[in-house]
Order: sequence, then C-alpha cells, then structure tokens
Amino acid sequence: MRKLLDEGEIEELLRDLGFTKNDSKVFLTLAKYKVLSPADIAKLSDVDRARVYDSLKRLMEKGYIRKEPVKRGANYKIISINKVFKSIRKGYKKKIDDTIVLEKSIPELEVQEENPESSVWAISTKGKIRSRIKQLINEAEQKVLFIITPDLLMEELGGHEWIMDEIWDKKFANSEIKIVIALKYFDALKEDIKKLLNVDVQIHAIEGENVIPFGLLITDNDFLLTTLDQVKEAPEYTSGIWLEDGYERQILGYEHLFRHFITQECKQIKLTTKTKPPAA
Repeated sequence: MRKLLDEGEIEELLRDLGFTKNDSKVFLTLAKYKVLSPADIAKLSDVDRARVYDSLKRLMEKGYIRKEPVKRGANYKIISINKVFKSIRKGYKKKIDDTIVLEKSIPELEVQEENPESSVWAISTKGKIRSRIKQLINEAEQKVLFIITPDLLMEELGGHEWIMDEIWDKKFANSEIKIVIALKYFDALKEDIKKLLNVDVQIHAIEGENVIPFGLLITDNDFLLTTLDQVKEAPEYTSGIWLEDGYERQILGYEHLFRHFITQECKQIKLTTKTKPPAA
C-alpha cells in the first residue's frame, strides 16, 4: 500500500487539484480542528486573517466547507472529506467529458472552402482541340482514359507520332498513372503500340469498319468530348465540349461511356511471346 502523506505533501497535492496555497492551509486546518473561527484559523494556519476570509469564501463557493452561525460571528466547518473528494472527482470527470465534446465540436467550426465551380466550354478547330489534348494529358496525375479518333493518327492530318509520344512521355514521367487508350489499329502503329504496352499502357483496338462517332479524353477532373463533323477520306472531329475542374459525379457518366465503348466496340491488345519451335 502507498504510505500516508505528510502535511507538506498533502498541501502540494491539493495545489495540484486547484487549491491555492492559502486555501490548502485553511482547508487542512479545518480538517484537523473540525470547527474554528476565522481568528483561530488564522492563528493555527499561519495565514493572514484577511487572506483567511478570501480562502473561506472560495472554499464555501466550492461546497467544501460551511458556515456555522454563532452569537459573535460565525465558525466554519469542513464537510465530509469523502464528499469533498467525490465532488472533485466528479468535476474532473465532467472536464474529461467536456474535452471529448470539444474534440468533436471544434473541427466542425472549420470554414470549408467552397469548391471552385466547374466550367463547360465549347471548343472548335483542329489546332485548339490538339492543344487541349496535350494540356490535359500533361496535367493528369491519376488517370488518362482516351478514345483516340482517327484524325489524330492519320498521316494526311499530321501523323500519329505526336499523340503516341505524349502518352509515352506521361507514362514515363509518372509510372503510377493509369492510362487506357482505344484506337483504330493499323500497321504503322505497331512499334509505338509495343512501346506503350511495355510500360503498362492498356490499349484497345476499335473493331469494325464503322466510322467512330466521337472521341473522348478523360483525365483527373476534366473531360474533352469531340464529335465527327464531316465524313470523307480523312474524317475530322473539329468541335466538342471541354469540362474543366468537374465534380466526380460529372466525370462518372463519361467513365461509364468509356468503359462501355472499350468492352463493346473494342478488343484489348496484349503482348505475346513467341514460342520456340520444337527441336528436331
């Protein structure tokens, strides 16, 4: 068992519990002598009489002592020691409960910054569309989902190297980014496709001979949707819409469209390893 404390140690612990130095002396004096006048308390506690009255007032406000009226003034008496410390423990429990409430409440006061408004822009001309494609790919950090229209690959409209290089550079700079593309396959793309497959770019070949009705580029918070303007030997997609800083719910529908397209209209291209002919 823990040894009993001497008076000096008791005073020190009382001060830890919020008693002033004089309050602890007055309190212990009353604990020892039960009922005393202010004059006697001052004499026995070695606390100045004016300070005794201050301490008595504080101790009464806390409910630790009570006044016993007599003909020539008043005596003071401590209440049950058990009640005093039960009251102190109750006060600390309330403080602990208050800290839990405060811990939950204060973060709720944080002023939430308003999300910037997303913007939808009309976009037109081949040059502006290609410039926006480069920008969105360069700024992407998490994903690039891209249905590449034929006009971005055809030799007659500038060739495919620029777009394949953009995708390669992005994956090389950020190996963790998810890149999935869909395109019309032709032999001139073979080496570029191998190069992209080797760095884990997922590629889907668009099947069939039908004209692709739209192009779609989805990056982190943006998408660019282009539509077919005219059908000729070199179809062009020179108008569309661009969503800037979109919300997740705005992007989600276009991601569903992208997934539907690559599963229903495409076949995934994968690297294959050549098997050696059996030895003679």
